Amino acid sequence: MVAMESSDSDPAFHTPQHGNNAQEGDSVISEEISSAKPDPLLASLVSQTAVVAESFNPDSFNSGLSSTPSKERWWTSLAVIGISLLFFLSASVVMTIVAAIYVHGSFSASLFSNPDSLRQVTQSPVGLLLMIVTPQLALVTPCLIAAYLSPQPMRQRLALVKGNWPVWAWISAALATPLIGMISGIIIGLFLEESAALKEMSDIFRQQSQSGFIAQLILMIAVTPALCEELLFRGYVQSRLTRVFRPVFGIIVSSIAFAAFHMDPVHVIAVVPLGLFLGWLTWQSGSLLPAILAHFANNLVSVLAIVIAPTADTNTFSLPALEFTLGIFLLGCIGIAATSFAAIAYRRSPPPSIGATTTPT
Repeated sequence: MVAMESSDSDPAFHTPQHGNNAQEGDSVISEEISSAKPDPLLASLVSQTAVVAESFNPDSFNSGLSSTPSKERWWTSLAVIGISLLFFLSASVVMTIVAAIYVHGSFSASLFSNPDSLRQVTQSPVGLLLMIVTPQLALVTPCLIAAYLSPQPMRQRLALVKGNWPVWAWISAALATPLIGMISGIIIGLFLEESAALKEMSDIFRQQSQSGFIAQLILMIAVTPALCEELLFRGYVQSRLTRVFRPVFGIIVSSIAFAAFHMDPVHVIAVVPLGLFLGWLTWQSGSLLPAILAHFANNLVSVLAIVIAPTADTNTFSLPALEFTLGIFLLGCIGIAATSFAAIAYRRSPPPSIGATTTPT
């Protein structure tokens, strides 16, 4: 009766009445089996499956990769320099031809050997614009493409970040740069004579300013090189080299490459100290923006110094008007003192690793 009541009370486990003892024993055995531990083989397979799934977990895989820093490619900087030089020279030749066609109405191979024909091209505002701005844009194009393809954010790759200096330190560095350029020019002038190319450049700038082209001249000579040359040499090349090698090595290499792009031997030597200062400024501040501002200030002062200089004085390395020289000296001394204080007060922090983000300006 007990077995029957138990069976009737739960229809799911209802069994026929014949062979009740055997059925009852079988149910007890099945309950014992079900309450026993899982099959060891099945448990082993489940455990191994969990281990395999964990090993292929993307998060654990990525964390394992992030613990090992990737090796940076320093050779891309040298490759970009070579490609940029090719772009610059090609654009210079093409734009000279285009400017000659615009000025003379036609082009002949004898143009490159005729100084008077080339001088007429450079005396044209449009011709000068084509010959200066377009090659500068071609110069910076390879580094912009390379920075865009870089695994780092483009602004960080080109050091277009805020850095660790306040804005007043950027301005002080800009005030100091023309004084460094002027001192470099005076020292170089003691040992070397001004080249014919520099004299020709000074005459072109002076003639363009007399024709009312001063604002466009400042845009071409001060703004464009400050952006294009700094993006290439300090933004792309130096920022990579100083992360792979010692900062001194990266600054020297980028400064020499920057000076070499000026082609004229005397100009190359005179530009080296300026390149070293701009390189130190970029590395110390952790940003390319102070160097861009400083480069612009130096070129702006150089153009104004040539424009206001007496016509008879055509030496680029000579001092401009006395008032102008005193202004450069006084502001430069203030700028050097403030920049030195900023370098001490706002020490450079270690460069971020690849993939880290820096707040852009």
